[in-house]
This record gives sequence, C-alpha cells and structure tokens, in this order.
Amino acid sequence: MFGEAGRIGLIVPANNGVLEPELWSVLPEGVALYATRILARGELTPAAVHAMEENVDRAVDELAATGVDAIVYADMVTSFIMEPGWNEARTAEIAARCGCRCISAWTALRDALARLGIRRFALGTPYPAAIHALAPPFFAAHGFAVSDDATLDISRMADVPRVEAGRLRGLVAGLDPGDSDAVVLLATDLPTFASLESLAAMTERPVLSSNQTILWSALRAVGNDAAPESLGPLFER
Repeated sequence: MFGEAGRIGLIVPANNGVLEPELWSVLPEGVALYATRILARGELTPAAVHAMEENVDRAVDELAATGVDAIVYADMVTSFIMEPGWNEARTAEIAARCGCRCISAWTALRDALARLGIRRFALGTPYPAAIHALAPPFFAAHGFAVSDDATLDISRMADVPRVEAGRLRGLVAGLDPGDSDAVVLLATDLPTFASLESLAAMTERPVLSSNQTILWSALRAVGNDAAPESLGPLFER
C-alpha cells in the first residue's frame, strides 16, 4: 500500500509549483503526499488571499476522502493577512472537520523555532513590500525578534516559483544577521531546498524555510522522523 509509513495531505495554492516537487525529492521511503489545490492567481493582495481561502473547506473534504493521516495548510501569507489567532483557530477547525491532525506553514515554523531554541532571526521573503511589512510585527506579537529583514518585492504570484538560486543567495547576503540565532525564509512557493546547505555555510547560522519546516512538522504529525540531514539541524539525529 502506498503511504504505509504516513500519508500527508497538502492544501496548496494553485500558483505554487515548488512545494510538491521539493517535498517529493526528499520524502522518506513509505511516506506519500496527496495534494489538492486552491485557486490563487494574479497579484498577491489581501483580497486575493481572502478569495483563495473560500476554497479551503472543499480542499479539506477532498483530502479527508483520500484518507490522509495529517493535513498541511501550506500557505504562510494568510497568517499575516487574517485576524490575530486565525491560524490556530483555522487549523483546529480543519482538524475537527477531517478527523486528523492539521498543521500549517505558521504552526510548522513556530514549532521548528521552538525545537531549535530560536527567538531572534533575520527574515527574507519574496512578498510585495506591503505584505512583507506585516511579517515583523506578526513575529513580534508572538515573542520573536526580527534582527533584519528584506524582500524580493514580487507582486505577481506566478513569478515566485521562478526565483533562481543566485537571486535567493543575494537576498540572504543582503541581510545583516547581527546577533540573530538563524535566518528564516518565508513562502511555500519559494525554492530553497537546493540552497539551504550553502546558505547556512555562508551565514554561519541555521537557515529555515517554509517548506523545510513543513516537511519536518508533517513527518512528525504522521509519526515518521526520517529525512536527509542536508536539510539542516531540524533533521539531525
């Protein structure tokens, strides 16, 4: 049977061509992914995010019918746009609806930061400047300090999956980590897996990305802790 070591369901914004290939490339033997997509297109704006959210209940029902062990709401930017506490309430609602565990890009990152004892970090995103500006206050409200931050300022959703490694490296190189504990890169449609090791070497700090922390949290949710150590200290045994 496929997924005998865990069946992970993904709710993926439709513009995202990165999350599934990155996770499949390192997925432990016996773990299976099942994705359903929610429509997201055009420019990244609060209105576009609210419109995308209207499709989530359908996506949950489809994954529940597949018989997954855990569901991942794989979108980070909703955490900044929705009202305070929305993320935790929404994952609890989805868990009750599907009868299985639910995590999100935010809860995965939150738990990964706690696991590594990280309270202060430099932050990079691809988000439009107005959306990016919401991130540091969000983290401050949750007890984290952002030592420095920068964005690629990409408005068109379809352009984020096309960010090349050199451009990502430039974003990270432009950050001043100061006395931070780590570098955090947000967005589930931002390609990072091929760059994590080199970025960690360059910054001399752990580098956490949305997809990396989602994989770590999702594997824990299905009771499987096997993954390549190349993805950083979260996966070190």
